[in-house]
Amino acid sequence: MRIFLGRKLSWLKWKALMILAIGSMVTQLKATVSDAGQQETPPSSGNGTALAYIIVSVNAFAAGAGGVFSEKLLKSKDEDKKSAESIHWQNMQLYVFGAVFGLLSLHTNQIEVSNGIFAGFNTFAYATVATLTICGLLVSFILKYIDNVAKCFVVALSMICVAFLDAAVKHEAFSLQLVLGILLTCIALEQYNLSD
Repeated sequence: MRIFLGRKLSWLKWKALMILAIGSMVTQLKATVSDAGQQETPPSSGNGTALAYIIVSVNAFAAGAGGVFSEKLLKSKDEDKKSAESIHWQNMQLYVFGAVFGLLSLHTNQIEVSNGIFAGFNTFAYATVATLTICGLLVSFILKYIDNVAKCFVVALSMICVAFLDAAVKHEAFSLQLVLGILLTCIALEQYNLSD
């Protein structure tokens, strides 16, 4: 963000981001318990674990860089020209690559398209496509009118909503890790908003 967008974050915003990262990590902690009641640590394979960390780190960097690059495209220095353009037109410009790669995968994988590319879709598949489309538009609005950091908080809050819905549907109690993660996420959100 500092390189491409020329933005610096205050100490409170950095602190809020660190608390958010810790809260997200806490929710993912899982300890397996054996029949005797003792905690077991999952076995780790040295080379496989290191490779997994490298892959996750590269993927996280690429996703972050992609978000910043998308924000730069949506908030161009040529403000007069970009502010007059519709966000839907800008989305079409950004997502043309996805359409090209999707069409290439149809051709490369030799998918049978005689019945149409939507053959085999059911109601849930159409609902998933509609949901992802709406999410893409919402992310574009966030990037154009707010910023990438706010997108991180929106994603964290959406995970909290999903956790509440999951617990309500399954009639399960919240785990200690989830409650702590929700608490840390709320603290991070409050810290981030205090810095403005």
